[in-house]
Amino acid sequence: MRRTPALPSIVLAVALVSGCEESSSRTAAGSVLEQTAWRLRTDVTAALDADTGWGAALNEAATVAADQPFRLRVEVAGAAGADRGFTLESRRNDGEWTAVLARDFPYPDEISTPRVSVVEIDAYPPGAATTDLLDGSDGAFTGGAGVVLDSATVAWPGQGQSEWEWPLVIRRWADGAVTNEPGDRFDFRMVDSEGRPLGGRVATVHLEVPAGHLGGTYAETPGRLGPWSADDGTLYFPMEPAETWNALMMMVSRDGGAEWVEADAAGRPATVDLEGFATALHAGRVHMLHQTDSVFYHAFATTDDPAAPEGWAATDELVSVPSDPPSQTAAVEARGDGSVVAIYGDSLGLRLRIRSADGAWGDERILADDDGALLTGVQSARTDDDRVHIAYAALTGDERTIRHRTLHPDGALSAATTLADGIGTAVEEDAGALAPLVYLPGLGQVVVIYRDVTGRPWERRVAADGSGPVSEPLRIADRAVVQNAVDADQAGFDAVGADDTVHLFFIDEESREVAHVAREGSGPWTAPRTVIEGADVQWIRGVVGTGADGEPVYSVVIDAGSDGGSGMNRYLELPLSGG
Repeated sequence: MRRTPALPSIVLAVALVSGCEESSSRTAAGSVLEQTAWRLRTDVTAALDADTGWGAALNEAATVAADQPFRLRVEVAGAAGADRGFTLESRRNDGEWTAVLARDFPYPDEISTPRVSVVEIDAYPPGAATTDLLDGSDGAFTGGAGVVLDSATVAWPGQGQSEWEWPLVIRRWADGAVTNEPGDRFDFRMVDSEGRPLGGRVATVHLEVPAGHLGGTYAETPGRLGPWSADDGTLYFPMEPAETWNALMMMVSRDGGAEWVEADAAGRPATVDLEGFATALHAGRVHMLHQTDSVFYHAFATTDDPAAPEGWAATDELVSVPSDPPSQTAAVEARGDGSVVAIYGDSLGLRLRIRSADGAWGDERILADDDGALLTGVQSARTDDDRVHIAYAALTGDERTIRHRTLHPDGALSAATTLADGIGTAVEEDAGALAPLVYLPGLGQVVVIYRDVTGRPWERRVAADGSGPVSEPLRIADRAVVQNAVDADQAGFDAVGADDTVHLFFIDEESREVAHVAREGSGPWTAPRTVIEGADVQWIRGVVGTGADGEPVYSVVIDAGSDGGSGMNRYLELPLSGG
C-alpha cells in the first residue's frame, strides 16, 4: 500500500477564499523549484496515477471545453531545503497572473464564480499520494498529492521531484458577466508558500465553447422562456451569468443556436435574481414579468421590432410591491392590441395588472376565489381573440387543486373551474404543478397539463372562447415527472403546440432523462420515448421552431445538471416527428 512520506505537514493551498474577485499573486523573486513537466487530463474520472485520459502529449497544450472540468498534473523538481506548500495561478491571454481559487462546479458554494477554479471530484480522496508518472526529471521521487477542493494536510520535503494533480474548470461566464471566449489561452503555474512562482515549463490549455453551449444559470421559473425566434432566425433566451452574480441577460444566437452571446449588455436591467419570471413574444418584442421582492416589467426588442433597434426597450418598470408570496410566480401575455397582462403572487394569492399599449399600468386586481384558497403556481395562454386563459394551484387546508379562469378582452373574469383535486399538499414544493398552457387554434382548445400527487402527468381541455364543457381528465403517461429538481418548487415538464398536436417533454423522476409524448387532435397520447439521454436534466423550456431541413422541431434550452449553480445550459433541437 502506498504511503504519503512521513514528513512535517504543510497545507495544500486550496482553502476557500472569501470575496468575488480573483486574488492577484504576490510580487516575489522566482522560486528555486521548477515545473519540469506537465500534462492535461481531460477524463476527470480517471484514477489519480492511471496513465489514461490525457488530452495531449507530455508538455503539449490541450483543448478543453468551457464548463467541463479537467485535471492538470505538474511535476516539480529542485532542492529547496525546506517544506513547501503550493498554490496555483493562471493567466488568460498573457494577462495578469491571478490565484486560482477553490470554487466548486457547477455549484460554487455561494461565494463567487471566477473564470477558473479548483473543483471537487470523486476520482481520488483529498491529498492522495501520487506516484512518478510524468517523465520530466531524473531526480528521486519524494512525494506529491492529488488536490481536491478541500484537500487534507499533506507533506513534501522540498527536494528531489514530486507530482501534483489539480482538478480545474474554466467557465464560459463568471461574476461580473465576464466571459471566456473560444480560443482563449490559459497558462498555469504553481507558486510556493512564500509567494514565489516556480520556473520551468508553464502549462497551457486552449478553450473551446461547444456548439449549443450557453453556460450560465437557468431562470427558476414555471413560465415560458423561449428560446424565441425572429423572422431572420435570430434566437433569444434570457438567463443569468452565474448563481453568485445573477443579473438578467438576453442571450442571442445568429447561427441557429450554435454560438450564444449576450446582446446589449450595457442596457440590461438593474433588477436581478430570476425566480418568478415569465416571457411572451409579440410583434417583435419579448415581454418579461419579473417577481423578486417587487414585481418589474422589462422588454427586449428583437430584429423584428418595427419600433426599436435590437436591445433593451424597457427595463425595471415597477409593476407592484406585493407582500411575500408562498412561492414566487409569474405569468405574462402580450395581446394583439399592444396591451400586456401581468399575473404575479403575494401572501394572499394572485394579483393581476394590465399595461396599456401606451405604457400605462392600470389598477391592480385581486385574483381570488370564493372559498378563499391560497392561489399560486400560475400559467397562462393567449388566444387569437385576446382571451387570456389562466390556470393555477389552489391550496385549501392541506389540499391542493388545479383551477382555471378566463380573462376576456373586455376585462371580465370568469368564475373559477376546478380541473383536478389531489395534486399535492400544503408543502411549498407542490406549488408548481402545471406545465405552460397550450393553445391549439385549429381545434379551438386550450390544453391544461398538470402533475398529480404521484407525479403522473394529466391533461384537461377547455374551449378557447371560454364556453362549453371541460374535457374529462386524461392521463398522459404512467411515468412520474420530477418535482422540485433543484430548489424552485416546479414540475419538470414543458408543453408546446404545433398545428393540432400538443407535445409534452418531461423529465423522468427516476432517470432524469427527458421523454417526449404527443397527442394529435382527439387521438390517444403516444407512448413515451426518450429524447435526451445521459444528462441529469433539471430545467427544460422550449418552443416550436424550424430545423435546418425545414421540418418542425422543439427548440429548447435545458439545464443539464447545474444543481442550482451555473455552466450547464445547453441548446438543442429535437424533432417533433416519431413521437
